Amino acid sequence: MENNYNVKEELIAQVEELLKSEDAPGAYARARVLSRKWRKAREDEESLYDKELSDKFHALMDELSEKAGDIAVSVEDRKNDIIARAKEVAAGNNYKKGTDMMKQLLDEWKLSGRLDKEKDDELWNQFLEARNEFFTKKKEYYTNLKETFAGNKKLKEELIEKAKEVANIENIKEASNRANELMEEWKKTGTAGRKDDDNLWQQFLAERKAFFARRDEYYDNLKETFAQRTEAKKELINEAKLYLARGEFTDEEVDAIKELRNKWKEIGNAGKDHENDLWNEFNTIINKYFENMRYYKD
Repeated sequence: MENNYNVKEELIAQVEELLKSEDAPGAYARARVLSRKWRKAREDEESLYDKELSDKFHALMDELSEKAGDIAVSVEDRKNDIIARAKEVAAGNNYKKGTDMMKQLLDEWKLSGRLDKEKDDELWNQFLEARNEFFTKKKEYYTNLKETFAGNKKLKEELIEKAKEVANIENIKEASNRANELMEEWKKTGTAGRKDDDNLWQQFLAERKAFFARRDEYYDNLKETFAQRTEAKKELINEAKLYLARGEFTDEEVDAIKELRNKWKEIGNAGKDHENDLWNEFNTIINKYFENMRYYKD
């Protein structure tokens, strides 16, 4: 009898220990095994102490059963909440944030507790379905993204080649317009992906810099040319003033005046800042010379 008491006391102690477990449903499942052992240890004729032990054992089992039931409800609620949030993530299209969220939800699932196998499997399959939907969409998105990147890469490589061709356009204004058009096309072209985008931009930028260096050099030279032409035309104006002041109106002088006009044309444009003023001054002197010539010869 004493050995039987020891067995029962040990079973009670084990149930008391199981009551401390955070996994109440799992603890209750293990306690049911202990309950079968209790039945085997029970005597047909129980003493008063046997009855006390039996009452205590069953009270503990009832307490553990109630605890397991309460926790099972909260476990199911937690898992349903996790499933609902997983479905929200699956319906979205933020794949970076969504991936992190799915990992977090899986970690929460692992810590949410267990239910009976049938119910647990049912909820797990719902959660798994939401996860699979999300990761399938993510895979399709990145597959399409790779194709988009490849297409944009090709377009940008073509723009780089076109930018190289700008160097062969002799007319600087036309070349500048073309360079600006290519820049606008570049802005409208989507990204080629982090791997290639910066390298492609550096190539395109290098061609632009090469063109603008050429353009700056052209305009620097043009300014110098305009300055030289301005000085040359001022000299012609001074010559014209001398002929006007002298007013001999000989055939040689008239031919010289006409030659000044030819030289003016040969010099070329002196730039928008000076050309009109220079021409008006020169042309006024020449016209005055011929006006005077007509007056004196008549």
